[in-house]
Amino acid sequence: MTSNEAARLIFAALARGIAPDEIVLPSQWARENLIVADGPLAGEKWSAELTPYATEILDCLAPDNGITRVSVRKSAQVGMTGAMIAWLATIMAVTPARAMLVFPTIAAVQEFNREKFSPSIEQTKALRNKVREAGTRSAQKSTALSKRFPGGSLVLTGANSASDLRSKTIKFMCCDEVDEWPLDLDKQGDPMDMVNARQIAFHATGDYKKFEGSTPTIKGISRIDNAFEEGDQRFYECPCPGCGHYQRLIFGGKDVKHGLKFNRAYPYNAYYICINCGCPIEHHQKRAMVQAGRWRATKAGDGRHPSFHIDALSSLVTTWDKVAEEFLNAKDDPNKLKAFTNLWLGEAWEEKGDAPDWQRLFVRRESYPARTIPVGGLVITVGCDVQTDGIYYEVVAWGRDRKSWSIDAGFLGGNTADPNDRVWLELDAIYARRYPDAYGNYWAADALAVDSGYNSNQVYLWTRSRPKARAIKGSGDRGKAAISAAPTKVEINFNGKRSKRGAELWHVGTWDLKATFYADLNKDGLRDGLGADSDPAGYCYFTELHDEQFFRQITAEYLKKGTKNGRTTLTWEASGPNHLLDCRIYNMAMASHLGVDRLTEYEWMALEKNRTAAPKVPQGDLLDRATPVAETETVPSSRPVVEPESPPKAGNDNISAGWLGQNTKGWLR
Repeated sequence: MTSNEAARLIFAALARGIAPDEIVLPSQWARENLIVADGPLAGEKWSAELTPYATEILDCLAPDNGITRVSVRKSAQVGMTGAMIAWLATIMAVTPARAMLVFPTIAAVQEFNREKFSPSIEQTKALRNKVREAGTRSAQKSTALSKRFPGGSLVLTGANSASDLRSKTIKFMCCDEVDEWPLDLDKQGDPMDMVNARQIAFHATGDYKKFEGSTPTIKGISRIDNAFEEGDQRFYECPCPGCGHYQRLIFGGKDVKHGLKFNRAYPYNAYYICINCGCPIEHHQKRAMVQAGRWRATKAGDGRHPSFHIDALSSLVTTWDKVAEEFLNAKDDPNKLKAFTNLWLGEAWEEKGDAPDWQRLFVRRESYPARTIPVGGLVITVGCDVQTDGIYYEVVAWGRDRKSWSIDAGFLGGNTADPNDRVWLELDAIYARRYPDAYGNYWAADALAVDSGYNSNQVYLWTRSRPKARAIKGSGDRGKAAISAAPTKVEINFNGKRSKRGAELWHVGTWDLKATFYADLNKDGLRDGLGADSDPAGYCYFTELHDEQFFRQITAEYLKKGTKNGRTTLTWEASGPNHLLDCRIYNMAMASHLGVDRLTEYEWMALEKNRTAAPKVPQGDLLDRATPVAETETVPSSRPVVEPESPPKAGNDNISAGWLGQNTKGWLR
């Protein structure tokens, strides 16, 4: 070797030593190394074949590109969990530092680690020996919620853990399903503010990263929707197979010529209409056009971070037919439509929160008699709102498609703090009352809810000895179930003795029920002479005997925007007395408790057959059958006391055997 050749080798070695490390893009590393633990590619290396839109999102998280924040507003099942795992794995293997993964709860992150993350680490050769095993004796070992590797560590935690969010300095932050995070954590503030504070130490160097992804919830209070709008708002665009025009795939609608189109019944035969040439794009062409897609920023500008929107229309793990089916199943139910908008379209739901004018509802009243069950009504519930001076109540008949008829409402005056007061005897009369239908039957209420906000002990005492009655407590937090799956045991005072588990209390999610009720009130009936069958699902009917004050009360609330910990909030506020609105919300909770919103077509047919049949045996003597069940007056706002009444002595034998007789199972009994 000559001296010149030796010099060249030495200089080349020196150059390699002082040259910066080659930047490895997360998508490149994942394709070459990461083994997927579950899903369509389980046991194989990560690939963007099914999620071509994930590559650009991942590579925005590469080191040294100056990007410090990446936001993804998404629908469910679009592969973002796999992308999140790919980025965390790249940190462990290529750019080690202190990192943190935050899920909504500790339980959720534990499940993620057990089902997806740890199996991927164990199956990926490049990670298996880097992440120290939990079983080693080293103080630096990994645990279920902490992964340690040379040069760094990863903490897995929940947004419900204030200690983790307040105690660590973090360079790389990964935030999952941020719309499910609590608004206020242990009265210490917004957990997102705590997360952001963990990265302050890296502000000067500018080499930190924060990834946030989520399915959105409600417009105005959705964290991910706000984050998306703060960014450059990138949408994934696909080329039309016919004309080559790039466009964002949208759901469309009946008033939009382009977008997704489909039959209103199976087979749906969904296809897409190009916005440029108007040509139909068949589903079998979807894969090629999605794989040829690209991202386009619609709000590019200084200070805007990369923010992405991706939804089920561009997902290759589902079909356009499935999107159509989910929409058709949801379109008539505000809660289901909200879920479809969030989970399938990846968009925030805009909650109107406006009740119609009470005059509009007053004018559209129907002529059916009060305290009778109109044709179509099959299930009876009662909702009661207890106040110090009496009890408001409403009786509702429910039918198919959540349609409802208000058949009675009023106020029972008295001292509700006194268990021996007349008011509780009058509530007994409401509990025992039977309502006539068009077929000669008399039906008692199937479930009755009594609010325990006032004089709770008396409510517990009254409900615990009446099998169809439920003591309930409302919760104004958004996202709560209509009614809890099971009751909690509560303390009561009975004959001077305290019993810690003496009664049962059911919890009702009032926020979403109010949103659903007001959405239903805003629906217009067709009034085409075809009866209830032609009116929209959820339509609410009211009798002419309901007065002005009834309608003022059921429309007395509205959604008010506010701020808490610097974030927008939406709360229900009352503009006047709202007791009868509460009664309707409790009725809706009881209907859900009975499963009215979940009945199958077969179950509706069986229930209808049972409850529309004429009595098989005489219901008492002829005088009983000929006697009116009750006066047909509603109780107006002047609040006269309702006199206790005796219901017909005999009833349909099927009542004691359950809704559908002895051969049925579960709640239908």
